[in-house]
Amino acid sequence: MRLEHLTAEQEAQLPAIRDEWLRIGLSTDRADRDRALAGVRKAYEAAKLAPPAIVVWLDSPLQGVIGAEMLGRLLGRFGDQVRDQVWDQVWDQVWDQVWDQVGGQVWGQVWDQVGGQVWDQVWDQVGGQIGDQVGDQVWGQVGDQVGGQVGDQVGGQVWRALYGQHEAGYLSFYDAFRRLGLQDIIHPLDGITEVAKAAGWWWPFRGAVLLTERPLALQRDERGRLHSETGPAIVYPDGWGVWAVHGVRVPRDIIEQRETLTIERIDAEQNAELRRVMVDLYDRDRFLRDGKAKQIGQDDWGTLWVRPMPDEPLVFVEVLNSTPEPDGSTKTYYLRVNPAFAGRGKNATVELVRVGEDGREIERSRRRETVPRTPHAAIASTFGLTPDEYRLAAQT
Repeated sequence: MRLEHLTAEQEAQLPAIRDEWLRIGLSTDRADRDRALAGVRKAYEAAKLAPPAIVVWLDSPLQGVIGAEMLGRLLGRFGDQVRDQVWDQVWDQVWDQVWDQVGGQVWGQVWDQVGGQVWDQVWDQVGGQIGDQVGDQVWGQVGDQVGGQVGDQVGGQVWRALYGQHEAGYLSFYDAFRRLGLQDIIHPLDGITEVAKAAGWWWPFRGAVLLTERPLALQRDERGRLHSETGPAIVYPDGWGVWAVHGVRVPRDIIEQRETLTIERIDAEQNAELRRVMVDLYDRDRFLRDGKAKQIGQDDWGTLWVRPMPDEPLVFVEVLNSTPEPDGSTKTYYLRVNPAFAGRGKNATVELVRVGEDGREIERSRRRETVPRTPHAAIASTFGLTPDEYRLAAQT
């Protein structure tokens, strides 16, 4: 029978499945090597392959990418990678059968409440960042030293991996259907699921397998993005990791040697997201002062500052927190606002955009308004409101 609707009892299971897979995907426990190898054997069996005779463990995805390329070359023609057989064939088989057995409403419901949420937190915020960091580092180190072709070959191992715990988005989706009564359809994924619950990234070869450890530590911000302003946001047993601030990957030195960050380096940075993070790490107050920002407006709401930048100006409103600190002092904040307020004249035509404290867009209004170039109007625009609308909200 097709699964067309979920009962209240079945629907109640979904949050627990989601949370379990979030724990798996974000785990920093040491790899359970016996469990991982048992999962590898099941995965090979599902792909109709003999179990691997050679097992190699390494300490990070970076080691894994380099090790996979070396292992493949060492094994020669007998060391063909079998990722497509271990993952793609099993995936296609399960996908087709689940699609046949599950109604569109249930499919969407399970993805929205389980798979999609786990994917966002585990792959988008963590696994994908790791892959990008490995790829950039491999190409930079290997490609620069021995040539772009070799760098591309080694870097390509990032996308020939099976991602272990970071497959949690897809696997949570199918695990939910397993628990909803489709065990017979989902069982080809049993091996891959076991590895995900026990280890990090891995590379299957004909006759050999390379597996890697989980991270030692993982730090995220309140929105689930990789974040640390004091060290690596994620670090593996060999010391390799990713340095990131609110989900933006940054060079290691601007975290661990922040005192060397200069106005000149910030101005020279071409990546707008990274430049925004650099400004925050430098300290916005200090950046406006040392960067000779210009005051362009002032009212009861605060002071409007602009600092020209290579692509678009940085515009901040300096505001004073009305709530005293525990020691009785008051704190000044700098709110990033729409760069349109840097325009000439006393008015600015702006598309009302709501942005977060990190400067990233949250939502965009479809209307354009000509508003006074004042701190009040600039703050209101970050909520997608005009000054009159924001004043009314403040009064209530």
